[in-house]
Amino acid sequence: MARQNYPPYHRVIRVMCSGRVDPLFVMEAFRNGADAVMVGGCKLGECKYIEGNFQALIMAEMVRNLMRLIGLNEERFKLEWVSSAEPVKLVEDIKNFMFKIKELGPLGSSEGISREDLSFYLDAAVEVCKNMQVRTAFGNIAKELKKMQDFSLETISKKVEEKLLPLLKNKLYEIEVKTLLKDGPKSVDYLSQKTRASVEELEPILSKIMKS
Repeated sequence: MARQNYPPYHRVIRVMCSGRVDPLFVMEAFRNGADAVMVGGCKLGECKYIEGNFQALIMAEMVRNLMRLIGLNEERFKLEWVSSAEPVKLVEDIKNFMFKIKELGPLGSSEGISREDLSFYLDAAVEVCKNMQVRTAFGNIAKELKKMQDFSLETISKKVEEKLLPLLKNKLYEIEVKTLLKDGPKSVDYLSQKTRASVEELEPILSKIMKS
């Protein structure tokens, strides 16, 4: 890029717009071995699709919340805005991000998560991103913000926390619990420790599973 040198340890995947990056893509990237993901897009207000990069802000907020829930360092995910006339800046952004990730080490190492547990959490996170209730809630937030014409970081964070985070937690814990129970009964304390959910959060999920 612009005859600039930069570390080769990355893979570039082109999309039509940063707003087309789905939370599922990010979680799939982690599950398939990426130690970090950076999404680059046009500067806010300069998107040829008008609101594409504002949609990316909502995606990023969901991704960060999901990363927190499964214990991943949020610094492994980054949104960066750069215009097509700034190749030097893009190279610097890539270099700085990769140097930071090199400090963190392989995915799971700085978080203290074993490879087995990492696979367990990422499998669950991917399934959450596929869940239709989650996807509908995610889409409704985007529609609501578009109607309000308010894509401020404060408003996005508030809407995601209010309308999406409870659903993310519930679906994630439900998927994790069902996976853990496949090979036999487990104590509530074990399930709580493994899922990072409180006993109070698990009780309605266990009740629902027992009735099904």
